[in-house]
Amino acid sequence: MKKLIYTIAAMAIAFSLKAQTPRITFKVPLLYPEGIAYDNQTRNFFVSSVKTGTIGKVDQSGNYTEFYQDKDLISSFGMKVDANGSKLFVCLSDPNANYSIYSTPKTFKKMARVIAIDLKKGKKVMDVDLSKVYKGDHFINDLTMDVVGNLFLTDSFSPVIYKVDASGKASVFAENEMFGSEDIGLNGIAFNPAGYLIAVNNSNGSILKIDVKDPKKVTRVKIDALFPGADGLLIDQGDLILVQNKSVNRVYRISSSDNWQTAKIKAATAGEDRFQQPSTAIMNNGQVWVLNSKLNELSNPTLVPSKEFSVQQAIFKPVN
Repeated sequence: MKKLIYTIAAMAIAFSLKAQTPRITFKVPLLYPEGIAYDNQTRNFFVSSVKTGTIGKVDQSGNYTEFYQDKDLISSFGMKVDANGSKLFVCLSDPNANYSIYSTPKTFKKMARVIAIDLKKGKKVMDVDLSKVYKGDHFINDLTMDVVGNLFLTDSFSPVIYKVDASGKASVFAENEMFGSEDIGLNGIAFNPAGYLIAVNNSNGSILKIDVKDPKKVTRVKIDALFPGADGLLIDQGDLILVQNKSVNRVYRISSSDNWQTAKIKAATAGEDRFQQPSTAIMNNGQVWVLNSKLNELSNPTLVPSKEFSVQQAIFKPVN
């Protein structure tokens, strides 16, 4: 009987491992990356770190090298490579006492920066302080960019979206009560070439549409679902890729046939894929890949700190 039990257990483990989608694993103890970006020219991933702010580079084989480091980064979050593949833009904040080893009372919930790093030289070429643009607590969480190089950034602790133009000039682009929350407000954000932004409120799980020409025009996308724990967003062939964590740990492909007045879930990843606190997503050779941040470990002292992290392919199955 014991032999039979062991055999069944072994088969279950083997099936579980087989069921997982492909992963690229990189070993960096206590890295805890939240943001990811992809360089189409070199096929390298860039990953952030909430513990040290360090920006790392990961190749397709999972080899990690430090790309940019400065203790003043505190914690790094959302990232994007520009259309020319010349700069990496990074969101910097200090939102959580369990995160950065460099946190100080002067930076905690106060720091709000976006920097640009030259990808060839590995040097910082832009540093914009957003804390001076809007008074309040700050958590610069994610960013997107339009076709002319304007950046749009979410603040999870203040109900605003910032705009930073190509020259580095910063302003409040939009302010709306639907952006706010007592906990984490706006998180992921994506630019749609049709002329609007799509953002998600992490706490209540709503999807919001913001008109780029008239940012006072903010509407809630009607959909028969809410996504509390909604994190990174990505536009892929007109569909919205939405990453959800907070124990759900799934990735959704959402579509709209009326310019995002309404939407529906088109497909989703399977539970057996076992994403680990997924945060943000990128396109890699025409495929959606998602960063497993494991950030939940930082608020649970009973968990052993991770020594390795991964980027995992999202394979979607139709939802009826």
